[in-house]
Amino acid sequence: MTFATLPGLSAALPPLSVLSTVLVDVALIMVVSKLLGRLLAQVGQPPVIGEILGGIALGPSLLGAVLPASQSLLFPAPVLEQLNLLAQLGLILFMFLIGLEVQPEQLRGRVPLASRVSLVGVLLPLLLGILLGLALEQVAPDLLPHQNMVTGSLFMGTAMAITAFPVLARILKERGLLAIPLGQLVITCAAIDDILGWLLLAGVISFSHSGSLAGAWPALLLTGLWALVLLVGLRPLMARLERHYRSQRQLDPALLALVLAGAILSAIVTELTGVHYIFGAFLFGLALPRYGPLQRRLQLQTEQLVVTLLLPIFFAISGLRTTVSILQGPTMLLALGAVLVVAIGGKYLGCWGVARLAGLPAREAQAVGWLMNTRGLTELVVLNVGLSLGVIGPALFTIMVMMALITTAMAGPLLGRLGYGRIGAQSPQARVLDSRS
Repeated sequence: MTFATLPGLSAALPPLSVLSTVLVDVALIMVVSKLLGRLLAQVGQPPVIGEILGGIALGPSLLGAVLPASQSLLFPAPVLEQLNLLAQLGLILFMFLIGLEVQPEQLRGRVPLASRVSLVGVLLPLLLGILLGLALEQVAPDLLPHQNMVTGSLFMGTAMAITAFPVLARILKERGLLAIPLGQLVITCAAIDDILGWLLLAGVISFSHSGSLAGAWPALLLTGLWALVLLVGLRPLMARLERHYRSQRQLDPALLALVLAGAILSAIVTELTGVHYIFGAFLFGLALPRYGPLQRRLQLQTEQLVVTLLLPIFFAISGLRTTVSILQGPTMLLALGAVLVVAIGGKYLGCWGVARLAGLPAREAQAVGWLMNTRGLTELVVLNVGLSLGVIGPALFTIMVMMALITTAMAGPLLGRLGYGRIGAQSPQARVLDSRS
């Protein structure tokens, strides 16, 4: 199966097969995403921003606009189908890693304040996002094309309430903040926020499938039952996994394959329950033993594949769905401004307000508010789910991607203005933590 090549090259080069084109794309995506990620890291930004921008650059926003023929050459429909399969596998393994990164011991001693910050920091943007969704459906119905208005509004609220736990953890570690009370509070808030956000998304997905609150309950109950099976019923099996690792002192290929297969099968279960496969992978990571050496080995061996190969493909697929040129005209610009105001203002005011009421100094409370605004890759996951369900349209997808980039990029400069260090300026305690990870 072949497709047309660029004019003038057909005589010199034979047309590539779909498989060859996929391989070319994968190589191109890895190189572009990592180069931009490293470039952004040099100016104090999380590498994930550069990797997301790399995906956008390969899409219609840049490459497709400058070299239109390259879009059909590099990313025809059959090739996109294959790339999307790889992206979904990367997403499953990424969600497994998120579940694996949640550390219950981080919650000890900080739950009362962190839970209040997280709860208000979720509820306020959730409420404002729902109201914004209702307004956008009246002004620009194409932004939220789902036939059920409530579904679109609920999704908007959920998207506004998200905080990116993995990106935030890396920002804190890079700036040496994980070893101080502020960083420990924020990472605890982010862990609670992460779980609340995924629960909200599970509810919205169930609601979008059923169209009513009553119809959404069966899927949620079945998913909750599967969570009990993983977290309680399979605990003896998970304990055997830990004992095996303790005795062998290594993660052999068979054991790693068993764990990854478990994450994939768990993803299939939650897809069958009517929620989404990302929740099954997340729950399986959450259910694994919290034995430090085993966790770190699993993270190390899985991250190499996910971060280097599969996640850049997910960024590229997201970039191909993002068309910045859509953001023209007063309606789109107004929608972008409203999304930014609600997303930033709702999360900041909720988290900052509770932190100040709890007695945190003004500078620390501001840092909590700005850090909890970090959305990054987690927001992209949520947006891709919404787009695949038909809850949001391509224009709103682009608007929300811009919001995710802006809210993540602003964390570093704002922390710097508050006096919270530069990248690489880690405290001795943070360096110890980093050496153990």
